[in-house]
Amino acid sequence: MCLLLFFSGIALAQVSVTGKVTGEQNEAIPGVTVSIKGTMRGTTTDADGRYKLDVPDAASVLIFSFVGYLAQEVTVGNLTTLNITLKVDNKSLDEVVVVGYGTQKKSDLTGSVVRANIEAFRESPNVNIAQSLQGTVPGLNIGQVTTAGQSPTISIRGRTTINGNQNVLLVVDGIIYTGNLNDLNPADIESVDVLKDPSSMAIYGAQAANGVILITTKGGRKTSKPVFNYSGSYTTQNPTNSLTLLDRDGYIAKIADQEWRTAFLAPNYTQPNPNYNPQNAIVDPPIREGLAKGTNYDWWGNTTSPGFINTHNLSVTGSGQEWSYFLSTGYTDQKGFVMNDKFKRITARINVENKILKWFRIGAQTFGSFSDYSGVSPNLGGITIMSPLVEPTDAQGNYILNPTGINIQNPFLITAADDFDKRNNLFGNFYAAIDVPFVKGLTYRLNYGHNYSWDRHFSANSYSNGATGGAYKNTSNAYDWTLDNIVNYKKTFNDNHAIDLTLVAGRRQLNYEGTNATGSGFNSLRLGYNDLSLATIQRITSSAWKENYLYQTARINYDFKFRYLLTATLRRDGFSGFAENNKTALFPSLGFGWVLSQENFMKVNWVNLLKIRGSYGTNGNLVNRYSSLARLNTYPAYVFGEGGATEFGQVVTTLANPNLTWETTTGFNFGIDYALLNNRIGGSIDYYRTTTSNLIFDVNIPEITGFNLITSNVGRIANRGVELVVNGKAIANKNLKWNVNLNVSANRNRIVSLLGLDNNKDGIEDDLQASGLFIGQPIGAIFDYESGGIIQLGDEVPKGFFVGTHRIIDQNKDGFTDANDRVIRGRTEPAYSFGILNEFTYRNFTLRFFLNSIQGGKNGYRRENMPVGIGIGDNIRRNNFWRELDYWTPSNPGARYRTLDQSSAIEYNYYGDRSFIRLQDVTLEYNVNPAFTKRIGLEGFKVFASGKNLMTWTNWQGWDPETGQGFAVAGVPVMRGISLGLDVRF
Repeated sequence: MCLLLFFSGIALAQVSVTGKVTGEQNEAIPGVTVSIKGTMRGTTTDADGRYKLDVPDAASVLIFSFVGYLAQEVTVGNLTTLNITLKVDNKSLDEVVVVGYGTQKKSDLTGSVVRANIEAFRESPNVNIAQSLQGTVPGLNIGQVTTAGQSPTISIRGRTTINGNQNVLLVVDGIIYTGNLNDLNPADIESVDVLKDPSSMAIYGAQAANGVILITTKGGRKTSKPVFNYSGSYTTQNPTNSLTLLDRDGYIAKIADQEWRTAFLAPNYTQPNPNYNPQNAIVDPPIREGLAKGTNYDWWGNTTSPGFINTHNLSVTGSGQEWSYFLSTGYTDQKGFVMNDKFKRITARINVENKILKWFRIGAQTFGSFSDYSGVSPNLGGITIMSPLVEPTDAQGNYILNPTGINIQNPFLITAADDFDKRNNLFGNFYAAIDVPFVKGLTYRLNYGHNYSWDRHFSANSYSNGATGGAYKNTSNAYDWTLDNIVNYKKTFNDNHAIDLTLVAGRRQLNYEGTNATGSGFNSLRLGYNDLSLATIQRITSSAWKENYLYQTARINYDFKFRYLLTATLRRDGFSGFAENNKTALFPSLGFGWVLSQENFMKVNWVNLLKIRGSYGTNGNLVNRYSSLARLNTYPAYVFGEGGATEFGQVVTTLANPNLTWETTTGFNFGIDYALLNNRIGGSIDYYRTTTSNLIFDVNIPEITGFNLITSNVGRIANRGVELVVNGKAIANKNLKWNVNLNVSANRNRIVSLLGLDNNKDGIEDDLQASGLFIGQPIGAIFDYESGGIIQLGDEVPKGFFVGTHRIIDQNKDGFTDANDRVIRGRTEPAYSFGILNEFTYRNFTLRFFLNSIQGGKNGYRRENMPVGIGIGDNIRRNNFWRELDYWTPSNPGARYRTLDQSSAIEYNYYGDRSFIRLQDVTLEYNVNPAFTKRIGLEGFKVFASGKNLMTWTNWQGWDPETGQGFAVAGVPVMRGISLGLDVRF
């Protein structure tokens, strides 16, 4: 009875508090966290900004907090209604970003560092986190994907090297990550920061010349109960555009087009010849038989079908007084457009931290990824050229080895393989952090990171090696470890001076080994790849390597009166792959910033932030681990006696260069950061220039030396560009909000010098035409012949050319056409790119759509767009190709491509403009009213629909312009995705 009275007394002592939270413009703010100070109890405001919360007593203190606003603490007292007005936090401009071995306020940055808006693309059907960055960060270029489980290409601010490493440096939770980006579950990632200028990248020295992407995964919440989160979606996938192979009728018409002199009547050759029989032009008996039988097999249709992506993610996050944790698991199942193009991934993550003492913490950030790529897709190059007049199987359903009767293998044979392809990765960062007692602001952190991956690819196919059977087992493993000692000291003096000093000393080691065992010629493949000893011919190869890195870094950030900023960095790098005389190098940088909006003369109401910044620095680039060494190859040297064993010898194949040194990229970046009109408009402008010198390049040398090349340091490349970001709140009403984000970037690279040779003594450095490198031109310069139009019936036909082929322009007017008539026709790099994100919020609904575009301007963003692989002569008679191919015939004189009949002495190559605008991402989501979700015991409930690559506007011919696959026989389309999903927190 006493217990009952006791608990009743507690219940009666509770106070129910209600109210509304608004902004300075009296607009309701949904999603505000309202919590009782010192407890884990709390709630959030609904779509109208209202809340209700039971508090223990009148002495309770409520904390109102929301991103971008100043937090408020209010004592309840005798009030039962508390209406709160939150003020915009101008310091929200000081968003903390990751800068390498630490964090920094965005307003304190002197370099070009951008935090990607990955939250806007959480619901997009992206298997890889890089897909969420595509087109969203100026200067960051993310390529398209066309197959299941594929990782896109990544580059930052253009190309700065010819033969050097071109990979962007990836850092996950503070540790350099050498694994596959596809192993990271996008649902586990908290933030992505991009370092783009030499100053911000200098902290990573020799490995940062191509830019740095810093990925931070999720951790535990501050003092909260466990919160579970389930998200799942299902996505259907179809090609963004389609090409169609010629069917039976089109194939027969194509043969007639090639035989236009006999298939059509002179003199115009546009009227069909009634006496023409296409069977006379077919030389392969199986194709002749198919013509007679009426065969019409759809090779492409039987190879492709709609794909899907099925994802499920479950996580739990929380914390107590000493512990914080984030645990998650994820499952992804993706089927591609092409037969057997499959990808499955299971991920698991454990991020934990324990505060052992007030000044001592330990933690671990770990994940495992287990991917399955098993299955072999058909040879698409064979599928697209196979005649529709033949079939892949006989009457009994068995595969025909050579359907056309010649030495062209049935492209479906490789799909019969028993294929096992598993790729696994374990990553962990284990750390200890000490807030040094008695020295306020001094911390020490020890990071030990490791990444271990092991791949197993086994396959057996009874159709291999001319149907004698073949099998192989490929196993490999890679392991790298990192040990970082990080000392940081932060101190403010007299409220005017602030320093942030970071010292790093670390070491990395990378190890790899692989073994490949193959067998061919099996009497029986019942055991598949599990017993290669049954093979008649057996081969084993293996390889291994090791790399070591040693580095020390010092960085100091100085802040005077929150308006004058200085950043200085110095890194010393050592790499085992460089030459004996140049194992180490120094990479310095310096950055400055001036916050004009803190000056008295800039104290105007409509300017919240105006800062100018500049930086100058140097980064290195790595070389292949053995480039400076003389390397050996083995070869069969001698056979002792008839039937004797073969003895192998060794021969030096490359010349050593003990002075091979670091490729160095030096440059500056000037920028302006701004926020105006109570932060309703903000963004940045950047201009940069870099020069890469001591280019790592394979220089040809006289073969009298016994070698034909040596890896040396030569030449320079210049890079320049401009980037613009504008973020605007177009509408910020109570029920309706409209945010717009625009980014624009443009980049140009130029070869300044190469070998320094002037063989023709004209005072101008020679180009390297054979390598496609030209002084004063970009690396991607297109050097080829120009067309004077297609030679038509009745035209004068130059020697070596034919009616229906392109007339090559005689550029030097010497009366004949040769290699000297080639000119610069354009470049492969674009003129500029832009992305526009619109986000509309009405009550509980949110609509986002994102436009991504790359534009070539005049003669830019070009790529060869030719019907590759269709052949000439008899091959073009037997081979099939795409119906959309626009080739010349007498009745189609204005065609893009030459006649199918025969090629000329010099082939003209067409380079298509890849410029495009793409409706890349669209998402519509509905967040169920928080008041309702609370009543049913949920923290939140959201349903959404999203689309990927819904529309593409382009003049490119063939497959997708972004991939640059035109009419290539092995081209694969980019996929359009439509998904439905939900997100539940409880």
